[in-house]
Amino acid sequence: MNKEFPIRQMVTVNELVTWLEEYDVADIEEGTTDLRGLNWEICFTSDLPRAIKTAQFIYPGEIVIMPELREITPPTFNTGLRFPFIGWAVFARIAPLLSRRYKRMVAEANARIDRALDVILASEAEHILIVSHWALMLYMRKQLIRRGFTGPRMRMVENGKLHLFRDAESSAALHAASSGKK
Repeated sequence: MNKEFPIRQMVTVNELVTWLEEYDVADIEEGTTDLRGLNWEICFTSDLPRAIKTAQFIYPGEIVIMPELREITPPTFNTGLRFPFIGWAVFARIAPLLSRRYKRMVAEANARIDRALDVILASEAEHILIVSHWALMLYMRKQLIRRGFTGPRMRMVENGKLHLFRDAESSAALHAASSGKK
């Protein structure tokens, strides 16, 4: 991603929101994504520009754009305090425990993921590529596991890295790649 993370900076919530908006439309940094030599038949991607650019860069075939694969909206906090960038990420992870509104947003995101997976898995394709975003992929992984897929743990998702999930009942493979820097 051609938008550097403000890792060592202290930022307000407003600065964080501005950074996230800029990140969503930033250009990608071209690199390599190892698709493990599989014959991917179709690609589903988020409708955010960085995800579409990533999908187009790594996959030459049919790409289906799905708003349901869009990143989860981060929680907002009413404060003028400055925290390290990573501190906001920690707050975002615990926000569902502290905020009914954010818990509702996560439930809505899970419903979106569920609808998206219904469409994606109804595809006739055996090897399906998904390009989405870090937080959304963490929730998507949980739903794939519930649906009988096996795949890697994803504590920190690396941009452009392959995360392969297999349906336990068939040889179908589903790949989820986060968009952005590769």
